[in-house]
Parts: sequence; C-alpha cells; structure tokens
Amino acid sequence: MAEQNCNRFLDFWIKLVSHRRSFFLGFCVLNFVFSLVATLGNLLAIRALMKTSTIPATIKKLFLSLAFSDLAVGLSSQLMTAIISAVMLKMASSEDDFALFFCPTVLIVVLYFQHLLAVASFLSVIIIAFDRLLAVSLHLRYQELVTPRRVTIVLVSLWLTSCVPPFLFIFLPKGTEMIAGVISVIGYVPTTVAYIRLYKVVRYHQNQIYSQNQLQNAQTRKAHRQRRCAYSSIFVSVVFLACYFPFLPCTILYLTNTSEISFLVAHFASMFLIYLNSSLNPFVYCWRHREIRQSVKSTVKQIFHMNENLS
Repeated sequence: MAEQNCNRFLDFWIKLVSHRRSFFLGFCVLNFVFSLVATLGNLLAIRALMKTSTIPATIKKLFLSLAFSDLAVGLSSQLMTAIISAVMLKMASSEDDFALFFCPTVLIVVLYFQHLLAVASFLSVIIIAFDRLLAVSLHLRYQELVTPRRVTIVLVSLWLTSCVPPFLFIFLPKGTEMIAGVISVIGYVPTTVAYIRLYKVVRYHQNQIYSQNQLQNAQTRKAHRQRRCAYSSIFVSVVFLACYFPFLPCTILYLTNTSEISFLVAHFASMFLIYLNSSLNPFVYCWRHREIRQSVKSTVKQIFHMNENLS
C-alpha cells in the first residue's frame, strides 16, 4: 500500500517537472529560501518566548508548541521537499529512473513528516483558539481549570495524536486527499466559530474597560495582557487559515481532473503556502508582542556583534 501511494504521489511530481519546469524550479528555490527563514525565525521566536514574562504560562506553552512545529517544518519537511525537487530537476535532465531513487523510503518519510507537522500545527491552532476563548469568558475560573500542568498533558496528547493520521494517509490505498479535506473542514468550522466568538468577547470587554474609569491599574494591565494575547491568537489563526485553506479547493480541483496541469500547479502552489505559514508565524509573534520583538532584536544584535568581534 505504501509503495502504491508513493508511486502515485511521485507521478504528480514527475508530471509537474516534465510540463512546468520553470514553475518547479521556482517551487524548489522558494522552499530552500523559506526553510531557512522558518528555521532562523522560529529559533529566535522560541528563545524570545522562553525569556518573556508578560505572556501567561499556559498560552506561552501553546505558542511554544506551535513554534517548535514550525521549526520542524523548516528543518525537515520543507527542506526535504526542496532537496527532492532539486534532485528531480537534476535527474530529469539526465533521464534517470525516479522511482528507483525515491520510492518507497525517501518520499514516504517526507510525506509522513508533512502530514504529522500539518496535523500538529492544525491542532495547536484549534487548542489556542479555545484556550483564549476560555480565558476571556471564564475570568478567575480560568486559572483554576486551565493550569500549566493540564496544558502540558494536552500538548503531549496533541503530539501523540498527530502521529496517527500520517499512517492513514500513507497506507490507505485511495481517497486520502478527500479524507484530509473532510478532516480539514471539520477543523475549520469550529475554529472559525471560536475565533469569531473570541473577537466579539474581546471587543465587549474592551468597551467595558473604557467605560469603567474606576478600574484599578493592576486590573487594567491584566485585562490588557489578556486582550493582547487574544488578538495575537486571532492573528495567528487568520494567517494559518489564509495559508492552509487554499490547499482544500486546489486539491479538489485537481482530483476532479488529474490530466489538467494548471490544477496540479495550483495544488503545488497551495502546498508551498502551507510551508510559508511556518515562516510567517514568528513575524506575527514579534508584531503583536513588544517584549518578544525586543528580545529578537537583542539576539540578532548579539549575533552580529559576535561576528564583528571574530572578524
């Protein structure tokens, strides 16, 4: 089963490199570039998140989980995709047999990590949505119900759960794309509803704060931190949906007519957008949190200062 799926996915790549070589070259170069951006950006973001003290411990753990997932994308699946693309371009010019080199081991490993990290990121965004919704809705009860220990248990369960779907995608003989599409829709709907609800609650609380001038400064600062974390999670979700959602219609289009090369091009372009999400998230963290932004700037300055001293 695994080898059948490997050959099927390999056919997609061969068809693209044969008919759209210039696009495939661009796909290869962009994945190399943004794998580096995702790796460096998320390393800086992880260091800054671990040092910051203004972000609550629970949401910090969730953001760190997402950042580690994005880092793994840059170090593994996106980089391996770029390397495979480069090797395919080289082999296409020499007319070597792709299947002997890529199937079943190489491509199956890449597909496994692609699906594992995509599922982990997807579940992380869903959990962040409901965590922030609970934080702004429950107030004092939130700290009793959502503790750092419970968040750790949820995150361990999240990563263990993320290891299961890739096996189904790889070893099921047919229909894996449609299964992925159904799961995506099931995840998109409650996540979108949760973030819309979160935005409304945050706006309501913001108006209350402005209307209650007697509110103490400490309470105001705490409410401000909660609101900022809520907005940060909303922006992370918007970027996530913008990068992940095109994959669903593009895949459906291609499955309706597998002989149409333009649909295959759209499918691969949407795949790159999924990878791009891992490079964009660190910029969202820096944009929404001044302490993270300052920490990243400080780290970059230290690196350049060390290089100047060495030279």
